[in-house]
Amino acid sequence: MAIPFMAIQAIGTTLSVFSSIQSGRAKRSEAEFNRKQLEFKAKMQKVEAAEKANLRLRDFDSAQASNRAFAAFIGRDPGDRSMKAFMDRQKEIAYQDAEALESGALIEASQTRRMAAMEGERGRNAIVESYFNAGSAITTGLYRYHVYKTDET
Repeated sequence: MAIPFMAIQAIGTTLSVFSSIQSGRAKRSEAEFNRKQLEFKAKMQKVEAAEKANLRLRDFDSAQASNRAFAAFIGRDPGDRSMKAFMDRQKEIAYQDAEALESGALIEASQTRRMAAMEGERGRNAIVESYFNAGSAITTGLYRYHVYKTDET
């Protein structure tokens, strides 16, 4: 007993619809995972920048202590105007460095968050595309059924 063409057409259409929707769900799931990873990366970029800025300021404090110790060793008064100007300039540079590190990280984190948002959009688009593909498969299946049915009579 041969399987009727209409049954084969119905099975093929059903499989096509199912695979389209499953593909869209898988793409959406992947995009959601990527979005979460990118959001985590953005948070880590901020933390790392703060850590680097704090490290830079700790290095500055250590260097200032060394500069004061060296000045005392060579008999220089730390309150001397040129020594104070040097120390103030070093402090200014250290804080500018720390600020630059944090600003750069904020920019990077912002870009990473935008990429995360794009991944979310990609996931939503994938599921919508899968529904359109499923609808197309149904329409094609119905058309082929109609063509077969018309040829049969």
